Amino acid sequence: MNKLPSLNGLRGISIIIVILFHISRFNILVDQEIISRIPIFNGRFGVNVFFVISGFLITSLLLAEEERAGSISLKHFYIRRTLRIFPAYFFLLFVYFMLQLLGYLHISGNSWLTALTYTKYLNYKDSFYTSHAWSLSIEENFYLFWPVVFMTGNRTRKEVTAYIILVVPLIRLYAYYYPIKWLDEQSLFTRLDCIAMGCYIALYKKEILHKLSGYWNPLFYGSLALLFTVPWLSRLVSHTFLQLFFVLFGELTGTIANLAIGIILMYSIYGPKNGWYALLNSRLLNYLGILSYSLYLWQQIFISKREWWVTHFPQNILLIYLSAIFSYYVVERPFLRLKSNFSGKKMIVKGTTTAKASTVQL
Repeated sequence: MNKLPSLNGLRGISIIIVILFHISRFNILVDQEIISRIPIFNGRFGVNVFFVISGFLITSLLLAEEERAGSISLKHFYIRRTLRIFPAYFFLLFVYFMLQLLGYLHISGNSWLTALTYTKYLNYKDSFYTSHAWSLSIEENFYLFWPVVFMTGNRTRKEVTAYIILVVPLIRLYAYYYPIKWLDEQSLFTRLDCIAMGCYIALYKKEILHKLSGYWNPLFYGSLALLFTVPWLSRLVSHTFLQLFFVLFGELTGTIANLAIGIILMYSIYGPKNGWYALLNSRLLNYLGILSYSLYLWQQIFISKREWWVTHFPQNILLIYLSAIFSYYVVERPFLRLKSNFSGKKMIVKGTTTAKASTVQL
């Protein structure tokens, strides 16, 4: 289960999208209103891809553990999650703390509080350097309760994911008409459906594969077309009902995008072994996927509003990569080896760049 093909490649594409988004904001003079309509330059869309992959992978692993052992271990799940996420993240915060002591940056007390407690989605706008932790905090909040829901049985877990997918658009609609400062498009309560979509697909994987097996190519290319046209179409509509539709189901950060990502995800893993499959499982994208968590953590400080030489393009790209390399090999890998002791089945943690031995980390 940990050797699912293409997932690292999709993660590699996701982190490229996030970094391109930030580079375009701070290093390239372009109209952000226009460029945000293009998926490969929309960082929030890139995060959505991460979310859907995360929900699918973790639910698939829980299903495999349940099938293998008859049940899942909450203790081992939380230990694995802690060993996967905490070391690299808190190492980043430690570096921030040292830089703040030296006077190179300032993070407010409230921002430190939400960063340390995985509630950054509540005030991510207060601190640029920690703002990207909004997505991490949403994931960690979701995975506090998801394994508990999972243990309640197949029917309940399916119903809960369906309810989340249906209810979250209504919350987005409410927030659109009655704005609340902490309830925006990067809130836990308006983005949970991204992760839930991945969970839902994993729970119904057999049924989905049975129905889609004969329609892979039309669905794949249709999903790509949808992602590249909907953001422009939504700007052209003037009818109130159509506008309401896009508020409910979103463009690149809502139900429409989540569904398209889900189809592309299934196509990438279980579809034809064509050029797209070869691209996702190439050495480069596979390796970027392995480093994606570290790249995501460290890109923020090197793509900032400050007039530091290290934040200027193109040297900031090199420094992001070098920081991610250090984080992965020095900080993360020792804990990944420990994490495999709590999986019930040994997992490869070797940072190989070959697709055949590709390891997808939780």
